[in-house]
Amino acid sequence: MHGPLSEISLVEVLQLLQRGRRSGTLRVTGPDPTAPHTLWLREGLVVALEPEASDAAVDAGLIARALASDDADDGPDRVPVAIRQSLRNRLASASLGAMLHWSRGRFDFAEGPVPAGPLEVSPDALVFDVVESEMRRVDLAMELDDFRAIPGFAPVDAMATATTALNLDPLDWRLLDVVDGVRNIAALAAALDEPLDAVAERVRALQSAAILQLAVAPPDVALEARAAIEAGRYDEAAALLRARVAAVPSDGESWRTLGLAEVGAGRFERAIGAWEAWRAADPTRADEAAALSRAAQTMVEALRDSRD
Repeated sequence: MHGPLSEISLVEVLQLLQRGRRSGTLRVTGPDPTAPHTLWLREGLVVALEPEASDAAVDAGLIARALASDDADDGPDRVPVAIRQSLRNRLASASLGAMLHWSRGRFDFAEGPVPAGPLEVSPDALVFDVVESEMRRVDLAMELDDFRAIPGFAPVDAMATATTALNLDPLDWRLLDVVDGVRNIAALAAALDEPLDAVAERVRALQSAAILQLAVAPPDVALEARAAIEAGRYDEAAALLRARVAAVPSDGESWRTLGLAEVGAGRFERAIGAWEAWRAADPTRADEAAALSRAAQTMVEALRDSRD
């Protein structure tokens, strides 16, 4: 049993295997062909998932969440089984939930006996969880300014008069450790490498307990600038973005968009300067910035030749 995900979704594949109580190995390759995923199914239930819910992934997750360390006396193998299993289930759920949205890639199922594994995930239950998660995410996004609200610590007197008691869990402590009054909820979730909705729910709980307060997100300059570019208002977009990068020189996305605005206005040399700044601000996208700079340089040289 095999085929492209563009013709039969992973949801349908897993539900067919569950209804047939099939056992075997399901290899799934998504949008990134270099990162395949392997699911083991036993009588239609997912009993193991690699690499996301492997022992190595659980160990790394425990260390990242400060529930264990590299020290032999406090290593991942010392963590109680219940905590390890809880994290494994969360890792598997998050990974499978993301995979269910794939429309590119392929699947290959090889039938065969599979022993019991550390998981027992029902595809039908997984689908319901994904739907419920999406609905919860929509509600949270509406309440928290599309996750752009910025958490900061509430004043001490507000904490003293709080009426909602809250028992802090490990995620709460990690979240409080990275709250800086500058980064929004989406940025904090990325820094913690935790699901966005999970972090948003904890922010909301900590706000209710008067531990955190939320600041309104500043205007999204990049979004406004892109809208101006699409409308052909290149000078307006460039002005917005120049003010943004003057205030935050490390904002690589604004440098990138500024280059596009300058190209739209016919200012290719300024575009090259913006993209060089982008490359310095975000070295991970240096190749993309260099390619755009070369393209703009070609246009500059062509204009010079035409004048000559």
